[in-house]
Amino acid sequence: MGEVAKLRLTPGTNLPKSGSNHILQPQAPSRALRVLVADDHEMVRIGLCTMLQSQQIEVCAQAKNGEEAVEKSRELSPDLIILDVSMPVLGGIEAAQQIRVFLPDVPILFYSMNNTPELIAIAKSVGAQGFVTKNQMAVTLLEAVDALRNKKTFFNF
Repeated sequence: MGEVAKLRLTPGTNLPKSGSNHILQPQAPSRALRVLVADDHEMVRIGLCTMLQSQQIEVCAQAKNGEEAVEKSRELSPDLIILDVSMPVLGGIEAAQQIRVFLPDVPILFYSMNNTPELIAIAKSVGAQGFVTKNQMAVTLLEAVDALRNKKTFFNF
């Protein structure tokens, strides 16, 4: 026989009265946020991925440069893309421009050691919804991810 369905009751759930013919349906499990992380430094990628996974956020792919980030974004259609601004082969800004062509609505979060007003303006001009500096990343990354997940922007500089 099949498994017994587990019911999640939320406040305000009306249970059927005895003798009622209503059947409770289990809620569909919510899908984890799928994130692509791109950075040319392996230890930074590992740290970011570990931090995200500790919050039950799925890292669907990692990329070591902007070109890989574009390819994996096209292939996997992540829910959120986190890009280092400075990477070899193709930088984060250029990668974001290419990604916007086929994923126009996926939030992009940039991070960098630099946080000049000009760099922030460039990030915004290519459609970024967020920017976090690397020296503040441990404190603000999860806050930024949560903001972007909720269709908000997050620019910390």
